[in-house]
Amino acid sequence: MDNFLIIADDFTGANDTGVQLKKRGIKTNVILNHKYINAGRSYVIDTESRNIPQNEAYEKMKNIVSTALKFKFDYVYKKIDSTLRGNIGAEIKAIKEIYKPDIIIFAPAYPDNERVTINGIHLMNNVPITKTEIANDPNKPVKEDNVKRFLELETGEKVIHIKLKDIKDEKFEFQNHDFISFDAETKGDLINISKYVLNLNKKVLWVGSAGLMDAMLDVLYATNPVLCLIGSVSDISRQQVKYLSKRRIRIVRLDIASLLNGMNESNIISQAVNSLNNGYDTALVTALSHNDYDMAIKVGNEKGISKEGVSKYTQEIIGKISKQIILRTKLSGVFITGGDASISFIKYVNAYGTEIIGEVQTGIPLEIIRGGVFNGLKIITKAGAFGNKESIYYCIQKIKETL
Repeated sequence: MDNFLIIADDFTGANDTGVQLKKRGIKTNVILNHKYINAGRSYVIDTESRNIPQNEAYEKMKNIVSTALKFKFDYVYKKIDSTLRGNIGAEIKAIKEIYKPDIIIFAPAYPDNERVTINGIHLMNNVPITKTEIANDPNKPVKEDNVKRFLELETGEKVIHIKLKDIKDEKFEFQNHDFISFDAETKGDLINISKYVLNLNKKVLWVGSAGLMDAMLDVLYATNPVLCLIGSVSDISRQQVKYLSKRRIRIVRLDIASLLNGMNESNIISQAVNSLNNGYDTALVTALSHNDYDMAIKVGNEKGISKEGVSKYTQEIIGKISKQIILRTKLSGVFITGGDASISFIKYVNAYGTEIIGEVQTGIPLEIIRGGVFNGLKIITKAGAFGNKESIYYCIQKIKETL
């Protein structure tokens, strides 16, 4: 395992970044005194420097980093507040003087917590950071929301900024520049940034929130994707699928009406298999809208199949297709919403049941399949109307974590 040195300016920030390592099975200590560092381990140092005077933060950071970097670390990461509070520039300059990186990567976005950077402007809940309560923070009010200008004002250095379109297209380069700031709207954007930077094979000072750390670790310790089976037609399930579509999750439509009309299921299987084998978490969805459900019922009526019969057919096709998909892919696990879809899956894979591992959210258990062709595979099952809009996305991340 690689060794990481993460330097945070407050205790909660130290913990929310350190847990990203723990999720990948990397033993990590959060320490308040750099004198407790030993060789061969990963550490998060809480400097408690967010609200002290700028010159004190600079000197404190130089002292801490001078001692810490007597030990070898594969990656050095300056964790900052995702709302840009603190002595960010002073601390970056202090680390730069000691660490002497080739480049400094600045990406404060944390999309999973609604902190994003678009067209250079840093937003919280879609509002520029300077128009939120953060601008009136009693200790470190934020007065600049353009991340390029923010970093230039903080450090006195020339900064280049990489825009969102170039990041999404994976067509960007910044040779011969020291300070680079980035847009990022989704975790996928942060992953694209991390891939490019890691492939440079340069000495990098990473500066960001827990979001960039999470994305960087996704690249370094890639996990197999998750297959989601969405058999519920509840409004909550549709909201959860809509949320997934904005989070780099591929959606494959399981068109029940067309299948009832004789469409071959092989095309659906191929779409899902190709998506999963390309590393994308993939959701197989029976009803993207209420119209999909209505159309399936209409076709069923035309063929003399009752509403209950269409429902039974839907659950059986979910079980049948999902088994074929899993046989042709390598997965971290499976997420299923809807009780009928869950039991259909269990029956089709010939499992005798599951072993409960824990609860990831209220009423949403993490389990391991027992028996059958997929014995030992992680699975999360959820009632259709349970949870909030982020629940399925959150469950996908939990499936990928090391038990």
